[in-house]
Order: sequence, then C-alpha cells, then structure tokens
Amino acid sequence: MDLLKYRFYGFSLCLVAIFFLGCKSKDDVWVKNHSTGGALGTSYSIIYFAKVELDFEKEIDSVFQAMNRSMSTYVPSSDISKINQGDATIVVDRMFQEVFDLSDKVYKATDGYFDPTVGTLVNAWGFGPGNELKMDSVKVDSLLEFVGFDKVEITAENRINKA
Repeated sequence: MDLLKYRFYGFSLCLVAIFFLGCKSKDDVWVKNHSTGGALGTSYSIIYFAKVELDFEKEIDSVFQAMNRSMSTYVPSSDISKINQGDATIVVDRMFQEVFDLSDKVYKATDGYFDPTVGTLVNAWGFGPGNELKMDSVKVDSLLEFVGFDKVEITAENRINKA
C-alpha cells in the first residue's frame, strides 16, 4: 500500500508543478508584429515577436529601397539596370559587392550552372520583360558572347568591368 501512496503523491506533485510551470507572468507575453510590402518585383511578409508592439515598417522599407536602388532589375534606374544597359560609370555599393562575391562563389561551386549573366538569353527567349526574339543558332551564338560570370569583375574603383 505504501508504494501506491508514494505514486499518488508523486503524481500529485507532478500535476502541481505542471500547473505552476504553465502559468506565465505578464512579463512573458509576446506581441506578434507583422510588416508587409513590395520589393524586388514581388511582395514580402515579415512576422516578428517582441515583448512590446513594434513598428519597423520604415526600417524594413529603407532596406528594401536600398536593395531596389542597387540590384532590382525591375527598376530601370537601379545600378544593375544601368550596368546591364552598358553604363560603366556606376560605382557599386557594399550590398552589391557582397551579392556579387557570393554569386561568384556559387558560380564556381556549380561549375557555371548558376550564372547571373544569362539574362540576355532569358529575355531573348521571352521569359523576361519585352518581346521574344526570333531565335536561331546564329542569334544564340551572338548572345552567348555576353554570357559568362567569369567575364565580369568588380574593379578597385568598385565599378563593373565586363570583358
């Protein structure tokens, strides 16, 4: 009978402990914060939790605006759009450099299967903005001259140099 008594007291003690552990103080309340918007030709939704209600909308928007100014192919005045149009005077920012360096690592790690310079071909086949070109082997060969991440570098002056 003593064993049954100890089991009952042990079980009761566990229930009481679970009850008190399940109680939260007011300090443990987390507020769900939600920010949404558009950037880089798509939309975003960011959910974050904090002990108080926060509004990081302006900060989040400023990061996406900087990304759009630097690297959005959907913004004609962005650095990447100007570079793609042949403007060699653009000085790229640190964010662009970091993405460029990471792209170079992935390009090398995949033996060129990841290649950010294929945009010319993608657009020509009709998968980008604009109209599809009438493609033949001569046209493809002429466009391939512009493809190859190994043909692109960032100079000491932080400009893009296309070989």
